[in-house]
Amino acid sequence: MEHQHENPRNRLHGGHAPLNHGRRVLMIAAAGSMFTRVKAQTQTQKLQTITLGQISLSFYAVSGGVVQEVLERLGHAVVVREGPHERMFPLLDAGAIDLMAAVWLPEGHNEYWTEYGRNAQEVAELYQGARFFWAVPDYVPATEIRSIADLAKPDIMKTMNPSIQGIGAGAAITRLSEIAMDEYNLEELGYRFQPGTQGEWISAHDTALAQRQRFIFPTWTPQYLNNGGRLRPLDDPLHVLGGENRGSLVAPQARLQTLPARTVRVLSRIRLGIDGVTHMDWLVNVQKKTPLEAARAWMRANDALVSSWFAA
Repeated sequence: MEHQHENPRNRLHGGHAPLNHGRRVLMIAAAGSMFTRVKAQTQTQKLQTITLGQISLSFYAVSGGVVQEVLERLGHAVVVREGPHERMFPLLDAGAIDLMAAVWLPEGHNEYWTEYGRNAQEVAELYQGARFFWAVPDYVPATEIRSIADLAKPDIMKTMNPSIQGIGAGAAITRLSEIAMDEYNLEELGYRFQPGTQGEWISAHDTALAQRQRFIFPTWTPQYLNNGGRLRPLDDPLHVLGGENRGSLVAPQARLQTLPARTVRVLSRIRLGIDGVTHMDWLVNVQKKTPLEAARAWMRANDALVSSWFAA
């Protein structure tokens, strides 16, 4: 009887023909690649949706636009909640938002921060040098009006538009302007300050300039209207409107602790500068871009800076 002999190499491979070396390498590489893709997908899926709060003024919105783009590049989905100061700060206190762009410290938003920021912390200093001020148009000589106190002079009062248009009632510049009206006794002298929408505020500015009125304009920096150089800040000898501030990205502490360490690290490196925010605000209000479009345009133009935020 003829006997068949089993090849020992077949026993070694469980009865199957052995794989050649090249095929084994390809299969191992393919398996490794699949594992990497699955791992990356799993990590992306773990990155939670982040709720970003921002105050509904365009210069805040462009700062928020940069933060949103950074978060999306990191793999987060972003939900934006927007509203006036008096609505957004309570949301910060309640932990109903994960991040907020931006808070002016130490003075600008001190009242809101004292009441609603006790359980929050700064994440990034987006810009320095932010401040509130009153201005007059550049065609009003500084030899006539140099400070807010000069507005009370009888000969100056006769030449000025007595109506002072502000923005929303909950804005810090509005509250401070109302204090300035009292401290400098301007209301008693016939000046009138009225809050309004951002549109009403800008319209008052544009109309007064077009008619070459001598008007008073409560404003701040960063703000796109400063780009043209047609406004001259007035001194504030009583220091009613405060000094310089930093504009900070902030977060409820409990919410911040849930974010990945890399996300927090990248966010902490964001730096925009006054000029950056002013330029993005100009893109929104003059070139009619959305805040996110303006943010992306600025980020493309400053790629080296933005790349440094994402460095290991």
